[in-house]
Amino acid sequence: MEKALQSAAVITGDIANSQSLSEADFAHVLKVLTATLKEQTSLYEGEFDVFRGDAFQAVIPSPQHAMQVAVCIRLALKACTPSINVRISVGLGTVNFTGGEVKTGNGDAFVRSGRALDNLKSQYLAFTSNSEALNKHASLLTAFLDSHITSLTQTQAETLLAYISAEDKGHEQIAVKLGKTRSNVTRILNASEYHLVSDYLSYMAAEVNENSR
Repeated sequence: MEKALQSAAVITGDIANSQSLSEADFAHVLKVLTATLKEQTSLYEGEFDVFRGDAFQAVIPSPQHAMQVAVCIRLALKACTPSINVRISVGLGTVNFTGGEVKTGNGDAFVRSGRALDNLKSQYLAFTSNSEALNKHASLLTAFLDSHITSLTQTQAETLLAYISAEDKGHEQIAVKLGKTRSNVTRILNASEYHLVSDYLSYMAAEVNENSR
């Protein structure tokens, strides 16, 4: 079934340095990536494909949620064993694809997402849209966030992911989910600058929502 969306997000990514992983480690990382993509896209009625072994694409019909999806994917891969980085590019625009075949899709969002991924050098996260003003503001903020995520420990990434994904943001509930004490969760979240990450996601969601009107 052909799907055409005038305003959507395409997330394009690949596992960094996947060739350095053992067969068993790569299989586990791929399992975590696929599970995370399935969980995140299902939240927003999106679809995804994993192809060429270490590459993936996802379509998110509600573009304001795309950066949260991208951040959750990055954190999930940082939190797994082995902890690994994944390069991710989010592009906004028109989307055309056949249901179940995201990797063969086309449209502005696919083009922007793919080009931005190709242009990533030392960074792991990129955002681009048809608004130069939004791109200018988002570029620097996203670079700071990307650097911050790269510096997180495995435990910090796991705890921050649990916080971002939780409907109930109470530290007690997150502690129960992770099998940690409440005080430990609070300490880890504070060290992870969780309020700044949360503020970035809220800001981007609001800006993208405004730009999509």
